[in-house]
Amino acid sequence: MLGVIGDIVQDIVVWQKEPVRHATDTASDIFMQRGGSASNVAAFAGSRVPTRFIGCVGEDLAGVAVTRALEERGVETKMQVRGTTGMIVLQIDEAGERNMFPSRAASGMLESVDPSWLDGIDLLHLTAYSLEVEPARNSVVEAARRVHDNGGRVSFDVSSVYTIERLGDEEFARLLKQIAPDFISANQDESRRLGLANGQQPGRLLAELGDVMVLSRNGGEATQVFVGPRHVAEVAVEPVENIRDLTGAGDAFNAGFLASVINDGVDPVANVQAAHALSRRVLTSPGATEPDWDSPNTAEGAS
Repeated sequence: MLGVIGDIVQDIVVWQKEPVRHATDTASDIFMQRGGSASNVAAFAGSRVPTRFIGCVGEDLAGVAVTRALEERGVETKMQVRGTTGMIVLQIDEAGERNMFPSRAASGMLESVDPSWLDGIDLLHLTAYSLEVEPARNSVVEAARRVHDNGGRVSFDVSSVYTIERLGDEEFARLLKQIAPDFISANQDESRRLGLANGQQPGRLLAELGDVMVLSRNGGEATQVFVGPRHVAEVAVEPVENIRDLTGAGDAFNAGFLASVINDGVDPVANVQAAHALSRRVLTSPGATEPDWDSPNTAEGAS
């Protein structure tokens, strides 16, 4: 079973129809959807592999809505409930690029999880967003340790340069070593900033992380794959026409990769090809949705 632990929020996705008109109205389409990077991975994976999501939502209707939205994607949910459900506003310009305005609220209030919630998890995925504040930081690090102790594997998404900057490079690297992931997913900017990789060249941090597999993503360019300090594969990305929204593409990549690892075993090229295939599907949909999902004016999608 795939386990995913961490952020789940309500997203408000604003699709601009024109450039922003300062201090007045700008034509747009607006969608309210379930979001959060970890939650997105679970939602994409739910129909492809048995998946359990562990997180924290508020004592409000939004918490009920985002939990139900995950369950409708076939995901088993284990939720703590306190505070107010987090929210993120995503502003998507006409080229599909995004600005995000997060208020994580209850997502950062995740406390130590019941050990039984981790039973049966062969591979646990977590995101760096959960490292930004306590008690979520300690809770996900503890969960990763428990899964390792039970003989399972751990996957980690670096999430954003903002998160690295907020924690500081040294603290981020310290936490990464503590989590001891078997797989790391990061975009090119994150890889360079942390010292994981620069193109096909391994970074200084890789030598300190053991035989971790690093997936260095670069948008429409090839994904570079490392195992420890060794570059083992370059996997080309098929071009995509009519890209409208980049939101959730990285989360879909992670879901496709992890489902492939669980279903078919570790094969870096085949696993990354499966990741690319799923990522391509979200690029024409609002937020983190696939084209065949229900109407976006629901609790599904984004961030």
